[in-house]
Amino acid sequence: MVAPLKLRQQKSPSSLQAEVVASEKLPVASVLVDTPVSHLEGIYDYLVPEHLHETAIFGTKVLIDFGKSTTEGLIIGRKSESEQPGKLKSIISVSSPSGLVTQELITHIEQVRNRFGGGLWNLIKSAVPARVLKEEKNRATIAESSNLDGYVSPELQELIGRTDYGQLIHPNRIKWAINFPYSKDPVWFLLELIKVRSQIGQVLVLVPDEKDLRLLSTSLAKDFKDSLLEVGSHLSKNLRYRNFLIAKFMSPRVIISTRSGAFTPLSSGATVIVLSDLDQSHYELHAPGWNTRDVTLLRDASTSLMFISPSHSLEISRLIEIGWLEKKNYRVKNGYKFSTNEKGNSYILPIKRGLESGSVLISVAEKGYANLFLCSRCRNTASCDCGGKLQIDGQKKIPKCYLCLKNYPNWKCMFCSDNRPFVISKGIDRTAEEIGKAIPKVPILISSGNKQITELPSGKFIVIATAGSEPSANYAAVVMLDGEKVFNRPSLRAEEIAKFNWFSLLSKASVNAEIFLSLPNHHPVVQAMLRTDSSSASMYELNSRKLAKLPPYYRVAVVSGDKAEISKFAENLRSDKNNYEITGPVEIDNFQSKILIRVELQEAQVLVDLMDDITKVQGVKSKRIFNVRLDPFDL
Repeated sequence: MVAPLKLRQQKSPSSLQAEVVASEKLPVASVLVDTPVSHLEGIYDYLVPEHLHETAIFGTKVLIDFGKSTTEGLIIGRKSESEQPGKLKSIISVSSPSGLVTQELITHIEQVRNRFGGGLWNLIKSAVPARVLKEEKNRATIAESSNLDGYVSPELQELIGRTDYGQLIHPNRIKWAINFPYSKDPVWFLLELIKVRSQIGQVLVLVPDEKDLRLLSTSLAKDFKDSLLEVGSHLSKNLRYRNFLIAKFMSPRVIISTRSGAFTPLSSGATVIVLSDLDQSHYELHAPGWNTRDVTLLRDASTSLMFISPSHSLEISRLIEIGWLEKKNYRVKNGYKFSTNEKGNSYILPIKRGLESGSVLISVAEKGYANLFLCSRCRNTASCDCGGKLQIDGQKKIPKCYLCLKNYPNWKCMFCSDNRPFVISKGIDRTAEEIGKAIPKVPILISSGNKQITELPSGKFIVIATAGSEPSANYAAVVMLDGEKVFNRPSLRAEEIAKFNWFSLLSKASVNAEIFLSLPNHHPVVQAMLRTDSSSASMYELNSRKLAKLPPYYRVAVVSGDKAEISKFAENLRSDKNNYEITGPVEIDNFQSKILIRVELQEAQVLVDLMDDITKVQGVKSKRIFNVRLDPFDL
């Protein structure tokens, strides 16, 4: 457990503050001070001036003198006298509405700090937007009711069953991990859950990115109108602070946000819905590196939790396995016609059959044309003089180094001098070219990168897209290519992400769609898709992770820095009495290395405390020795 904050003695500056009249009642405030370095973070006592007695209450931000500078603090208590020796400084002024930060929010932030380490003020700044004074004076109001009062959904009740629907409309706490029902519109399903659940309390919806936020908020606004609120860092500074104040003081019925709204204050009995927690956008980039899944799991016991995804992360799968979350997999009858690449089956026939009744979606792994090629004769990789691999941007284009961009108009293999490239890593443009030759006279649309198609025009099309770029539509056939590539990428989460992307595609397939999977029949994910149950393949993955001493059964810290310092640190850790699993040092470049430190879940606080100690030592020495990341998205 991270050591609790203790009262520290504030040294008096050389120039004394002007004399102030302290409040007659509870004249001393305990203030959590925002110091520039974490090793000084603590609670200090300050006098409350009489004119601030009514406003300088618990949860109010204040301006104070600290050392030789003015900084911000947060009042976390008022008392009659101080145990701190010497003369106390006075609070200069309040810098927020009174009681802006509740005890519940402080408790929540402390829980997150105890899990991820770092300073409390880093988390407070994530939870509470920067102040905009005029928004406090002109604070808008929000409707307390909507035109959905008393809303019922017979179609949702039929889909999820009477028992689950009964729990959904009951105020008792629920903790569900829900898979989207395939061949049902996922937006419709999510909206119905929100509309029904909002009848018993507030609902906070956390989505991965602005694309999802725009899609859902447009649909929600039709029903909730002024009782819907957006919060998050995607808003302007003024609007973000205004909406935070509305969320805090007005309790809107439904709040929708990206990652930065994970700490949004909610009333008792509220529900938090996390959409696709496996998405990397749910992970905070700045220290201490929290994620929305864990922040949500650490909310108080009155808050209901729903994690909704086409395929859950292994962290959620573990919570299902131990019974902490209840798995919900709602099946819808469909006529999917599955085929695989078993025995060399081609994906062209499913495309042709699909085009008879509608458009076809083809998912590929990469953009570009020929992202990697070998020599046709000796099969050696085509490389540049600088060591970078060569790519071909398009048909009849010359090879070019991806690293230094050098062109090779007369490329020849450096081993056998053959000049015929053999493509082993096709991009989206090469796939479109091949399909265009096999199925002529059918328009082909490409959606990828910064050239994404959001809505499909009327007509029949072949749509080729990379993961996450698929246009919203109902497809008569869905073809999932590059299976071996996407499931075998060199990262810890490769299979999780690939499975998530493939199961996401099922929601875009019509009820009787052709589904082609570019993997053999015996592959665990193929079997899971045939059962339309993404979690059926999770047990094997979880067992593999446990044996390998990897997340979600182990907490991991990645520590990088100067090679010599990292080597010394790793040596010290290996001789430590604590049971650390050390991997590395692994070279990053000529000057930097990194190590991975792992501990079992029950020993996690030891690792958090170690990372905090590193940060404090760096603060004392006024230099950054190591970069620390606890539980990164991927390894």
